[in-house]
Amino acid sequence: MVALGITACAVLLRESRDPAAPRIDALSAALNCLGLGALVYGIIKAPDDGWSDPVVLLALFAAVVLLTGLVLRERRATRPMLDLLLLRQRGFLWNSAAATLAIFVMMGLMFLVPSYLQVVLGYDALGTGVRMLPMMGGLLVASRITEPLTRRFGPRLVIPGGLLVLAGAALLGSRTAIGDGYGGTALWLGVTGLGLGFAMIPAMDAALGALPKQRVGSGSGLLMTLRQTGGAIGVALLGSLLAASFGGQLDTAGLPGTAAAYARRTVGAAHAVAARTGDRALAASANSAYVHGMDVVLLVCAVTAICAALLVAAFLPGQDEAEAPVRDVAAESVDARQ
Repeated sequence: MVALGITACAVLLRESRDPAAPRIDALSAALNCLGLGALVYGIIKAPDDGWSDPVVLLALFAAVVLLTGLVLRERRATRPMLDLLLLRQRGFLWNSAAATLAIFVMMGLMFLVPSYLQVVLGYDALGTGVRMLPMMGGLLVASRITEPLTRRFGPRLVIPGGLLVLAGAALLGSRTAIGDGYGGTALWLGVTGLGLGFAMIPAMDAALGALPKQRVGSGSGLLMTLRQTGGAIGVALLGSLLAASFGGQLDTAGLPGTAAAYARRTVGAAHAVAARTGDRALAASANSAYVHGMDVVLLVCAVTAICAALLVAAFLPGQDEAEAPVRDVAAESVDARQ
């Protein structure tokens, strides 16, 4: 697949060059990677070690320092790697926020559901992958009808509507009980795909459409960075919440301390301990605790999507609200020299 993609790019894509294109800023790239890495590490470690643990505090402090350094460096650069000034454009800012929050919720779901299908419901890896397809089906359906809906009603209605559909799917999923089968999961996964498509596709299009043509490349890079950051933080935060909820509900009475600590790490670890010790009650408790944690995380996803919908509906500019274009200072200086 990669070879086909490279070949298609080489044959089909036309080259474009920006005379003011900046060189890769190695220091900014390092600040970005190290800062986000420290942030995600701190969030992941906190549920196990505690928010007051020195390593967790050091990681979070390092993240604040590194990311602050990145922002200050990028604000002083003539052609920054991440042009944060683009966020002054309301259309770009709020459409990017909608896409980022949708990815935040989606990555949380993608983190939750495979373990539920594979460990709790007992499907193998292939069966789990096949049973994730309703989400892709919902996305495909949404991709076909989002454009005409956006033309008719505008992104200010379609994007919050998609976020509310996503919230409804998460609320439906949060009602999952330990005895439920796959049918209910397939339903809310399909609705999730619809909500993601209605929210994310027009948000990304409108975010880049809000920028002048010469800034679309910079805007695309910033938008993808925000989306990937939202996804990484979504997995870290929601995964930490799941771990805390699961560990708090799991009944490890009668297990040695080491085995109990290992079982509380993940539902798979709990099942491994149950299989080795022959403790069926532990396996049942693990399934119940995981479903409880999944329901809590889905409820948080629903609240996040509702808040995002309200914010976007309130602050996203309408189609008739014109905004001043974002100036490209570096490009203007190149034009002046020419």
